[in-house]
Amino acid sequence: MTYRFVRTSTPKTAAAQRSALQWAAEVAAYLKKTYAIDLRYGVELFGPGNIHWHLEADSVDAITALNAKLMQDRAYSELLEKGKAL
Repeated sequence: MTYRFVRTSTPKTAAAQRSALQWAAEVAAYLKKTYAIDLRYGVELFGPGNIHWHLEADSVDAITALNAKLMQDRAYSELLEKGKAL
């Protein structure tokens, strides 16, 4: 069985959507480089322009272990802080 983890963010304004997508790409690239994770992202075409990230894992335990690592990762935390402005 495969489990999908999804995270969603809504840019504060439509004007921020482009910057938010660049930020999403930066987060995905960091996770791929640092943890070899295939985190995918995209934007809704209709509605408020939500940005979605998702990854698939073989178990909930794998997602939980990844989350524990990320919460200890200072560079990842800095990336999240950067996204707050969007």
